[in-house]
Amino acid sequence: MILGKPNVGKSSLLNALAGFQRVIVTELPGTTRDTVEETVLVGSVRLRLVDTAGIRDASDQVEALGVARSLEAARGADLALLVCDGSRPLEPEDQEAMEAARLARHAVCLLNKQDLPCQVDRSCLPFETVLPVSAKDGTGLEALTPVLEALFGAGTFCDGSVLTNARQADAIRRAAEAMGRARDGLEDGFTPDAVLTDVEEAMEAMGELSGRTIREDITNRIFERFCVGK
Repeated sequence: MILGKPNVGKSSLLNALAGFQRVIVTELPGTTRDTVEETVLVGSVRLRLVDTAGIRDASDQVEALGVARSLEAARGADLALLVCDGSRPLEPEDQEAMEAARLARHAVCLLNKQDLPCQVDRSCLPFETVLPVSAKDGTGLEALTPVLEALFGAGTFCDGSVLTNARQADAIRRAAEAMGRARDGLEDGFTPDAVLTDVEEAMEAMGELSGRTIREDITNRIFERFCVGK
């Protein structure tokens, strides 16, 4: 996931890594108010990046909810890309973003806006890896590839997603329970068609989680090798 205070270039970074304008970018702080996801390929590492609302004490209720969601997501992330504005001295909001980034399993600091004069001492950034970059023109982003490949290994899919509400958690629980019943049925000697209802229930629950519907032809392909009596 991508973290940082407002207007440091988080959305510009996501757009640069995605290779197209996935997120609206403006000069106004607080433009991003909710999480925005995109799968990108950095070298041989595939990431599901989440652009988050800028971390600050927001007076706007909608923005405040977005900030809270950013902090919640950081706790379960595999990777936090902390973005700092190198063209301005660090502020207390940067410190808050740093604390949030350290909640993730791994954290990499990107000192952004290197196309402008730098006003941040890299030694003040308490991270093992600090990369000077410019999300605006792409300068320095190539250095991110070996860092991520060292952290996750080549050909890895780094999924930084977390379950963000009770509905998603319930869908996972129902899917796991249904697959457990299907597995137990097969172990007890039931034929595959006998446990098909449980499998379909699990697939429907996962469809709720991903937003995708499960088509009948998928289950037909799964069981096409079996002869089901009618």
